[in-house]
Amino acid sequence: MTIFVGPPSLAIRNKPITNELRSVLNTAAEAAGVDTIRITSGGQDALGHGTRRTGSTRHDLGRAADLQCVVGGQALTFTDEAAPPGILRFVMAAAAAGAIGIGAGVGYMGNRTIHVGFGTSVNDHNRLTWGVGGRSATAPQWLRDAAQDGWDGGGPMLPPASADEAIHPGRYAVMARDGLKLRGGPGTNFGSDRTLPAGTELKVVAVSNVDPAWVRVDLEDDGLLDGYVFAAFLAAVEAAPA
Repeated sequence: MTIFVGPPSLAIRNKPITNELRSVLNTAAEAAGVDTIRITSGGQDALGHGTRRTGSTRHDLGRAADLQCVVGGQALTFTDEAAPPGILRFVMAAAAAGAIGIGAGVGYMGNRTIHVGFGTSVNDHNRLTWGVGGRSATAPQWLRDAAQDGWDGGGPMLPPASADEAIHPGRYAVMARDGLKLRGGPGTNFGSDRTLPAGTELKVVAVSNVDPAWVRVDLEDDGLLDGYVFAAFLAAVEAAPA
């Protein structure tokens, strides 16, 4: 179970986040192996309903949070050029679970804080990533790729596997509503020219040594490797009785 810490009582945005956002963050944390979500900036008064507020309306009434992903007591860090697997998995899973506003960048909020939330209002359903200056053009490429992968995969039919639910070689089915990208390597930086529809059965051959959140798969059960998929959107297929 993910531990939530914050927001600080002295922060301007010190109000709780919504249950909807908490659910998105919990899903993302479990998929990424993050044990603690440290919220540095949470909800705030809505326009016309209070004065304890600043900046964007995205944080109004707890619909967004600036946060850090903590593993083993240490917040994961990133650069504008690259992010560790835990951050990439977190962003991808958050997008797949419903987050539509995601921002990060060393010049934006430092090298460990990420904005995750929804639109500027309940009627804003635009998907957007951004970086320094709050501009889409400055969003780190890894952030764009990870978020887009989550959005392309669609919301999972079932909750993603937690870090404790390791995937082992065997038969699995794709559980991403709009399909799951088959990639040439274990990460969003590898290209994809095929999307596996929901319900597609495949054989997991091995877990990647580079990033265990990705697995090598055989689609035809012919002993040949076809590529890699993000393991959080797979569900084990029970063997038929003899």
